[in-house]
Amino acid sequence: MPEYYPTRTEINILTKLQDDLPLFLGDSFQLVELGSGTSVKTRLILDIFAKLQTKTEYFPIDVSEILAESSEQLLKDYDCLHITGIIDTYEGGLEFLKNYNNKKSLILFLGSSFGNFAPSEGRKFLQTVHSTMKPGDLFLIGLDLVKDKQILESAYDDSQGITAKFNLNVLSRINDELDADFNLDDFSHHSVYNAKYQRIEMYLKSLVNQSVVISKSNLLLNLAKDELIHTEHSHKYRLDQIHNLLSDVGFEIKHTWLDDDNYFSLTLVSKSST
Repeated sequence: MPEYYPTRTEINILTKLQDDLPLFLGDSFQLVELGSGTSVKTRLILDIFAKLQTKTEYFPIDVSEILAESSEQLLKDYDCLHITGIIDTYEGGLEFLKNYNNKKSLILFLGSSFGNFAPSEGRKFLQTVHSTMKPGDLFLIGLDLVKDKQILESAYDDSQGITAKFNLNVLSRINDELDADFNLDDFSHHSVYNAKYQRIEMYLKSLVNQSVVISKSNLLLNLAKDELIHTEHSHKYRLDQIHNLLSDVGFEIKHTWLDDDNYFSLTLVSKSST
């Protein structure tokens, strides 16, 4: 979508890493990715690894079984690749890898998924990552930056209505999996940037007074016209906040890469030796 800048902006930054990232790596690193999904951006990192080593060990961690499909395609495209897929939560996958072997890892957490955590949950997640890292491991995290309100709100309420469909899909999932009777035509997508908390807030707005039955939860939900159902937060950060947060958790910041417009950031950290 033209308005949704994060994906293409991060890909642009990853493309620029082709010369910089090898300075921090070597032939002894393996690649670990949190939430690999379709692995589109992963390929840009795998290209770097392919230049550094004759065989690359890749550990994608995802709760979705799409991991198997994407891994199969990667194996067709990269001769030197060995994949051990882990279908689990991020925390569970990292705990498994903690004692799997002694090789150093580059852990990827790309996209702006970290922004979906509440601040306290985000800190706890980073502490978990830190606690499972071995000495010498590296962690590369993507974080969306604070910017003009109009740019942010357009990104989460695009002209093609794709984000609206994405948001409304949660009601379809509840209908299918919890035997509910949400009528999607009675709701609209609503998103707004809250400057005080530096976050996009996404909601579903009830267009009428209505009652919804969620059978498997034995729940009757009464909604007034214009009442909101909160579905997602996407927090944005300033660079100083990113560096302070990572340092407070115990990471040592190695480098931060930005796009030309300062829309997005990729920060590489290691586990502090102190």
